[in-house]
Amino acid sequence: MVLVTLTGIALGLVLYLLPADYLTIRGTEPGVRVAALSELPVGASRIVSWGERILLVIRSEDEQFTALQGTSPVDDCLLQWDAASRRVYSPCRNLVYDLHGNVVTGLTTRPLRRYDVRVLGGVLYVVDAEVLQ
Repeated sequence: MVLVTLTGIALGLVLYLLPADYLTIRGTEPGVRVAALSELPVGASRIVSWGERILLVIRSEDEQFTALQGTSPVDDCLLQWDAASRRVYSPCRNLVYDLHGNVVTGLTTRPLRRYDVRVLGGVLYVVDAEVLQ
């Protein structure tokens, strides 16, 4: 009985000390896959569907990624990224948002929802649906 208890404690300690990458089950993904980093160059964006959500994922710098609500909270118009001005805009209502989802211009005060982004094994994921704001 003591041996079983000690084995359980040892196994728990080993699993606790291992980095999370070793505990990933092969064939599963930690969230919604956006793209391999090589498929999303700096300045590019991608629209991704995650269940009922539409996300706009932006690579604004080499190691800077942003995931925002991909539709306008006013009229559900699909949002677009303008790399030159570093702004997100709604072509339907002329709403403009910054990279943090805050309203820059337009007749609304509702910011866009932001989502958490992670890079794992050279692949970009939106990893949880929790709103960060």
